[in-house]
Amino acid sequence: MLKAREGAMWTSTLELNPSHVIPTKLLGLIWRGAYFSSFAPLQVQNLPRQPLPASNWVRVRNSLAGICGSDLQLIFVDGDYSVAPVALPNHNRSYPGHEVVGEVIEVGDDVRHLHVGDRVVLQYGPNCITAGVQEPCRSCASGHYDLCEYGELPGPQPIGGGWSEEMLLHEQQLFRLPTDINDMQGVLLEPSAVAVHAVLRHVPQGQDRVLIIGAGTIGLLILQVVRALAPDAEVSVMARHAFQIEQAARLGAHIIYPKDSYREVQRATGAKLYRGMWGNKMLLGGYDVIYDSVGNTQTTHDSLRWARAGSTVVMVGLNLHRMQLDLTPIWYQEINLIGTMGHSIETWPIDSSERKSTFEVTTALIQNKKIFPDKLITHSFPLNSYRDALMTAADKDRNHAIKVVFDYSKQPPSVVPNVRAAGRQRQRATTIPVDSRPSQPLVPRREEEALYREPAVANMTPYEVMPTEVPIQDIPTADMPTAPTRVPVGEVDAGATDRVPVIDTSEEYDESDTIVVSIPKYAHSTRGTQSSDPTITRQEDKAFDSAAPPAETEVAQEQLTPQEESFAFDNVASPAETEVAQEQLTPQEEDIVFDYDSLAAETED
Repeated sequence: MLKAREGAMWTSTLELNPSHVIPTKLLGLIWRGAYFSSFAPLQVQNLPRQPLPASNWVRVRNSLAGICGSDLQLIFVDGDYSVAPVALPNHNRSYPGHEVVGEVIEVGDDVRHLHVGDRVVLQYGPNCITAGVQEPCRSCASGHYDLCEYGELPGPQPIGGGWSEEMLLHEQQLFRLPTDINDMQGVLLEPSAVAVHAVLRHVPQGQDRVLIIGAGTIGLLILQVVRALAPDAEVSVMARHAFQIEQAARLGAHIIYPKDSYREVQRATGAKLYRGMWGNKMLLGGYDVIYDSVGNTQTTHDSLRWARAGSTVVMVGLNLHRMQLDLTPIWYQEINLIGTMGHSIETWPIDSSERKSTFEVTTALIQNKKIFPDKLITHSFPLNSYRDALMTAADKDRNHAIKVVFDYSKQPPSVVPNVRAAGRQRQRATTIPVDSRPSQPLVPRREEEALYREPAVANMTPYEVMPTEVPIQDIPTADMPTAPTRVPVGEVDAGATDRVPVIDTSEEYDESDTIVVSIPKYAHSTRGTQSSDPTITRQEDKAFDSAAPPAETEVAQEQLTPQEESFAFDNVASPAETEVAQEQLTPQEEDIVFDYDSLAAETED
């Protein structure tokens, strides 16, 4: 470790120039340490402490900072640098950490809205106001600072980001937190505002059917916002991992798809599915509103086909890859494809003439216990353990990570993480903290994986999550909106094995109000939501539960991987099977493998 010099501060930077990007992208294919080497985009520099560059600037000492999916894409060079936004100036160097909460420790003479001791979060990037432009662009003049039309701004630039000891910023870039918003809520105020802005771009009406693609941080925040602003809507979520299914159920999703499936979307919405001779597929009918928090080629392609005629698809997820898409559903079905960028100025309350910043709207939702962003924080690390933190956030499935944060209260004083040294380290047995608290020892991978493969307790119930690094806390059901009782699921054949299971439910919200659309690798659940079809009875449900012959059930269970077995409802791996699976790990498999699909997906954060 390097000690900070007197009068210096450590600062994390992202150097996005060819000399850093190209060698890292090439070497990263064969050596994961390339992402933390001295030539990688992510660098830690010991910089002299700078004075405030202008009289209306402030100095902020950081407390908590989150790791966003967009940060991971840049660090792991997961993108196409020929996409349009990269052509803009001021993109060669940036300071990572836009999800951050800190305390003002110094103010300039002309600062009017902030005082020493205020807790603040980063709200805006550089814009016409921070640059002192006499005639602001049209976007900044109307309050849409994230859409500033000046590609290159004059004047001083911000120094430091959330992954740095301090930040020097114009006071206009900061939002002061109310006293009843804690730091854990504050660090997720920015991604929560992204979700609020996305939903306010097109608010579901009445009993609209809503689909949220992706169950990372942004997807789960959108779920909470939709439940808060459109309580009568029927909300479906498409989740990749079992722990995401668990959390989506807790947050009030009515239907959960463990993977994308045209047939299951058809059955859940009552749409008509047509298949062409060239493998092309099209639904007539479908969802009224779709929020795509992934934003890659496949999810965009599917969104346009799962949306009913005249409906709206909101693109939320950030994707730095070029897309080749068939856009014909846009004109053939008159689908509205809407983009969303960060946060802005909103009309709030809805249908009023008042205008408020998205951060103000989001703060009000948190204060009124309509959304619970802090429940999504699963891991915290000191910044000098940044490598473990980034690897944990990158490999979501293995680590059950939703939101990973840096906690500066755990940071040793005046310590700079040594990027060069970290890049050369290569332990034979890869280790990662099971519990991110510094008092916990590192656990070898095989022992850590055993935590996820050990049989669950005998009375394990559906959607019961297996041990995680930081247990996900339940949201009090009394604070949640009442779940709609209308969930049309189409005709149910008692002997079918691919239908949506349905049972009666209570009036109060409960995680049993969720339907998990069954696919072969997931055991059938008999928990669901009340059906609007009076012909579906409890007897039919029982008939369905016993319809699959034991032999078929055993075959399906044998096809489960060890991690999937830990979430199966009827059969879990025995200790002997677990040991065999662990012994079959090769040395290469012991190294943590980055899930690049999940990096492009759920950029969420």
